[in-house]
Amino acid sequence: MVWVKRLLFVLVFLLALVLGGIGYVLIFVDPNDFKKELISLADKHANIDLKIDGDISWSFFPWLGVELNDIGVAAKGESTLAKFEEAEFRLAVLPLLQQKIEVDTVRLIGLKADLVMDEEGNGNWQLGSKTDSQKQASNQSSIASSTASMPSETDAVTPNAAKAAQTSSAYTIPDINIEKIELVDAQVRFVDKQRGMDLLAMFNTNLSNVRWGEAWPLEFDIKLEGILPKEANGEQQSIGHTMSLGADLTVFPEHQRLALSDLIVKTRTEAAMLPISPLLANAQIRQLELDLPQENLIIDGLSLDSLGVSFESQIKVFELLSKPQFSLAANVTEFSPRELLNKLALPLPEMADETTLSALQLTLSLEGDANAVKVQPISIRLDETQLEANASVKFTPLSWNVSVAGKTLDLDRYLPPNVEGDNKTEADSTASAEASGEEVQESDLIPVELLRTLNGTVDFTFENLKAKNLSIDKISATSVQSNGLVTLKPLFVGLYDGSAHLNATLDARSDTPKISISPNIEHVQIYPLLNDFMELDKVKGTTFASGDLHTSGNRISELMNQLNGDLLVEVKDGALVGMNLTKSVCEGIASTRSGKDVNQTAFGEDTPFESLTFPARIVNGVVSTPDLKIKAVGIQVTGDGEVSLPEQNIHYQADVSIVGSDVDQACQIKRVYRSLAFPIVCKGAFDSDPATLCRPDIKGFGRLFEKVAKAELDAKLAAEKARAKEKLAAEKARAKAKLDAEKAKAKAELEAKLVEAKRKAEEKKKAKEEELKQKLKNELKDGLKSLF
Repeated sequence: MVWVKRLLFVLVFLLALVLGGIGYVLIFVDPNDFKKELISLADKHANIDLKIDGDISWSFFPWLGVELNDIGVAAKGESTLAKFEEAEFRLAVLPLLQQKIEVDTVRLIGLKADLVMDEEGNGNWQLGSKTDSQKQASNQSSIASSTASMPSETDAVTPNAAKAAQTSSAYTIPDINIEKIELVDAQVRFVDKQRGMDLLAMFNTNLSNVRWGEAWPLEFDIKLEGILPKEANGEQQSIGHTMSLGADLTVFPEHQRLALSDLIVKTRTEAAMLPISPLLANAQIRQLELDLPQENLIIDGLSLDSLGVSFESQIKVFELLSKPQFSLAANVTEFSPRELLNKLALPLPEMADETTLSALQLTLSLEGDANAVKVQPISIRLDETQLEANASVKFTPLSWNVSVAGKTLDLDRYLPPNVEGDNKTEADSTASAEASGEEVQESDLIPVELLRTLNGTVDFTFENLKAKNLSIDKISATSVQSNGLVTLKPLFVGLYDGSAHLNATLDARSDTPKISISPNIEHVQIYPLLNDFMELDKVKGTTFASGDLHTSGNRISELMNQLNGDLLVEVKDGALVGMNLTKSVCEGIASTRSGKDVNQTAFGEDTPFESLTFPARIVNGVVSTPDLKIKAVGIQVTGDGEVSLPEQNIHYQADVSIVGSDVDQACQIKRVYRSLAFPIVCKGAFDSDPATLCRPDIKGFGRLFEKVAKAELDAKLAAEKARAKEKLAAEKARAKAKLDAEKAKAKAELEAKLVEAKRKAEEKKKAKEEELKQKLKNELKDGLKSLF
């Protein structure tokens, strides 16, 4: 037990010696006596001017602490760079023997720093007393050190190698235990005389319970105010900004991991240059984790809120330092884009419906790396429109594959409203301007340079779409873009009880884009389509069409002028709306024959037909239909003429034959007229009144009636000749009959005389024969008598 007593005695002695030494230092040594030495050391080794105007106090046990007052620091020969009213640091002594750092308080109060950059761009924080040789040596030393520490280009720095290097290091991170770290009433002013900027930042920082592996409550607030650099017009803008931040910070030094939880950031910004002032914004992060050995960064529960817009997201990044791969899930909750733009003082384009852009919601999931990104799915709801999309993009070379499906979109609500009396298209305006001799300025329709950079595939499907007042039940297409060549194959459109299939090609590889279209239309109701799309209400019926069209150019006028191709069109069970061809024929007949008006109430407004067919030949925007045929009850129509798309007008002639009997009472058409084809001329602009667009060709009617009159005269002459011929024939017949009768009578009389003469001759002959016979008999008798 003796050695134990001796050991205790030694320890007590040493402890008393240490305490005595500390007490001696505290009692007999004044730390303020070291001010000059500290100032000299700062000048010699750091090349800075150190000013200590306040007192210095210290402690050695159980806390190794120091407290400084009224401290100032400046670059050699410059004005004071920074100063603080009070600085305090307290460190526990005994834990240092176990490589542990326990700090009670680190406090810096009243820090004031003035950072000034002069007109030449030199800052007052730059050290300027070193000789050039010292600077050069320092630079060379730094370069050599950096070169030695940097890996060569052929070295592959991997996370495992870095981890092995860190594990092999002999350095061990000491434990720390700091109750509180405070930065109170700190002010940093930055002045840039070159740019005319003067900013003052006032901030406070508070960290407590600073221990490895445990959460550090962190509080930070800052207030920034001052003058921003001059704008191009020479005006300067002031700014005021405040921010507060709160979070729990956790550091795991041995594992090189960092965690940040329950982060809340609130900001307020005031400035004349902002569209809305003050501008408020809030941000939150539920959990942020950074793992350097694993190269992982995970941000969970990220949300941003400003100007009525809330954004929520989750972010994951893997292999952060070597080969980054990331994923992101984001959600923008419903907000009003119209209100947002109004708050930002951004002008909205004029729209037909002022209730549009009232609700927008976005959800997407994204993942990828440095070579490709995949977004699946994307969900967007704008007002009543719903969009669902998937997309994948490759960066080297740039290409994409996009699929979009949507429902319910009325584009007309988002387009400028139609002003009454000003519903002309750009082609109409161009034609009017050209007609008046005005110079027409047209813009390009197709972004040629952009199309040449596109490579990818886009699948598009949309239901219940309205555009330019055209109602489309469904539209779907597959588009392939390849260095300026864009193909649509096929494009399907369901509209107006029918469908249209379209194969199209846009070739923008040359300076003049070329467009080829092959349409196939079936069962489309043409009347509502034309009426909705271009307010053209002149024909209705079920339409079928097919053909091949091609054009070139990059302006509407060019596309119209270069349109060429063939179409075969058939309209079944329809009508020519607002124009009654039978009435036009009757009006022409009345005006040319009697000069009287026809009974308008006896006719309908339209011309119904069973079928309308015509092959259309398009040459440079002019459509000709040389073989138009209309089959209808009571009439037959053939036509020929031209429709000019560039000029927006029509010049057409229809030949109408009235073959029915139900129209006789309406215009008292003679039967002879039913075999005639009456000319009706349709001439005028597309926007002309249908009732005045088509009129009877009076001259044509006159020529037609001249032919009819000549035919009637010829027929009358022929009838007279026939009657005269018949009369002459009858006279001849009567004369002949009389002659024949007389001949017959004469013949009869002659025959009677001959019969009588014959009878008499017979009687005479008979008498003569009897006489002769008697004579012979007498002679015979006499002869016999003579014999006897």
